[in-house]
Amino acid sequence: MDSNSAVVFLRLLLLYSCLLVAAKSDISKFLVKNKHWIYFSPFAIILLILDMIISKSSIWNIFMIFTLVSIAASSLGIVPNIKQITTFNLINYCIIICYILGFMGIINGIFYYTQIDYYSLILQTESHNVTLWWTLVFASISMIFYKLIWRYGLIQGGADVKALIWTTLLIPSWAFIPQPYIYQTTLIEREDIIVQLPPSFVLFLWGSSVFIIAPIIYLIRNILEKNIKSLSDLKVAWHARKVLLSEISGNKFWILSEIIMDDNEQYIDTKNRILPDINNENKSIQERIDEFKKYDIEKIWVTNKYPFMGYLFFGIFPLIIFGDPIAIILTLI
Repeated sequence: MDSNSAVVFLRLLLLYSCLLVAAKSDISKFLVKNKHWIYFSPFAIILLILDMIISKSSIWNIFMIFTLVSIAASSLGIVPNIKQITTFNLINYCIIICYILGFMGIINGIFYYTQIDYYSLILQTESHNVTLWWTLVFASISMIFYKLIWRYGLIQGGADVKALIWTTLLIPSWAFIPQPYIYQTTLIEREDIIVQLPPSFVLFLWGSSVFIIAPIIYLIRNILEKNIKSLSDLKVAWHARKVLLSEISGNKFWILSEIIMDDNEQYIDTKNRILPDINNENKSIQERIDEFKKYDIEKIWVTNKYPFMGYLFFGIFPLIIFGDPIAIILTLI
């Protein structure tokens, strides 16, 4: 195995390890601490620098790595205030250095790498350093885009956005990982694909695809288990399961069944909600279960709390095998 192959292998191993640990933390604790991304980031930076050295990239492209690092640090809330320089810790000083190096990479890149034929850039026929500098510019824009859609609520999970930003730091473009397996077959010719979405965005697409498949699995399972007996059941059967009260343990789920009472506070029936009732947020799971037992209700609908981070992790595998699905579709049309 040559040095370049070793770096590529370590990059994929790091991607797998980082998102696996993050997914396990998010599923078990519903939290991925910022220190998780801080611990894994130095390895991503080292691999990028090794890539630059092996490919004999310019110093300005090496400096551009620190532009990505600066943006990634800001997503974790690490933004040093120069007015508080006397209280800076080591991380603050390191980020200030990243700002300086990143700025030098941008300015000198504008001076050396912008007087080009942009059509040649799209066709990837420009020189290595020109193509690499523009790759890192677009990776920086991708990071900023993720931060903006998070800020404006288009993606709710902060950990999910940080995962996408960290993935962009690790894999700024497709040039940093092996060609997807499908490109090595006769189905798709690599030369036919001109433009691809960034790997981190493709990871998000594949993770979302896994998320979309889940309702189909839920629905089929509930049909086979004969849990659907009314329209109210059908309303939740695509994302929930019906379980015995005796099987319920822990708190990693939401209860979607709700007791209906009349004006005299007498039990009438149960109904199901697509989303949990916010009026029951202050009640413990055991209190809810005791209410159902009181009226001899044996089974209720519940939905597991599966953070999107888990779906992002599973998105790694189609990312490596199939690459960009949008590019493939456009090529086959």
